[in-house]
Amino acid sequence: MKRLIGCSYITIMLLVLPVALLGEDGKDGWAARQIYLENCAACHGFDRMGFIGVPLIPSTLQPLSEAAIRSLIRNGIPDTLMPTWSCRLSLNELRLLSRYFKITRPETEKAIQRGPHGDFQVIERREWWSDPQSIEKGKSLFADYCMGCHHPEYEAFAPAYRNVARQRDTRTIMGQIKFPYTSSRILGYTQQTMPKFDLTDEEIRNLGTYIYQFRTEGK
Repeated sequence: MKRLIGCSYITIMLLVLPVALLGEDGKDGWAARQIYLENCAACHGFDRMGFIGVPLIPSTLQPLSEAAIRSLIRNGIPDTLMPTWSCRLSLNELRLLSRYFKITRPETEKAIQRGPHGDFQVIERREWWSDPQSIEKGKSLFADYCMGCHHPEYEAFAPAYRNVARQRDTRTIMGQIKFPYTSSRILGYTQQTMPKFDLTDEEIRNLGTYIYQFRTEGK
C-alpha cells in the first residue's frame, strides 16, 4: 500500500489473474504460466503485455494458429533477440504455451483508488511508455549511466539518443540496454563499447521511456 503525501487517495496495485485459468483448462493453464515465467517473462513481461518482446496475448496473436506459434517459439526469429527454444522446451510444453497465449487473456495490474469522499474505483495501469513519473525516473537514470557517452544531438562516444529514439521503437531501445552485446550484433554495430548495466527491468523501462520521448521532441 502506498500513501501519497498531500493527496486524499490510496493506490494499491493488484494482480488480476485470468478467469480462464480457473476453468476446465486450469491445470494446463497454471502449468503453462509456470513455463512462461521461467522462460519468457524476462523479455515479454510478467503480465504478457510486452517488454523487450511483443505482447503474447490473444488479440496480438489472433492471426496465428497454435501450430504457427509453436513454430515461432521452437525456431526463433532470425536477426532478433528471439532465440530458438527447441533444445529447451518439449513438444508438450510448446503446446501448453501456444494454447495459453491463444486463449488466455493477459494478467493485468490495476489500481484501487480512493477519492476525497471515500468512494473507490478500479483504474487500469497507465501506459508505461508515456507515464510522466517513469520518464522522470528515466531522466535520473540516464544522467547516472548514459550521459557520459550519449549526447542528445551529436554522436560522441555513442549515437545521439534523439536519433536512437527516432529510428527505433521502445522494445529495441530496451533490448539494447538489457542485452547490449547481442543487440549490437543484430543492429549491425561493428564495434561494441556499450557495457551491460546492473539494472532492474523496471529501471530499463524507465530509461526506455525517457529516451523514447525524444522521438517527437524538436520535430
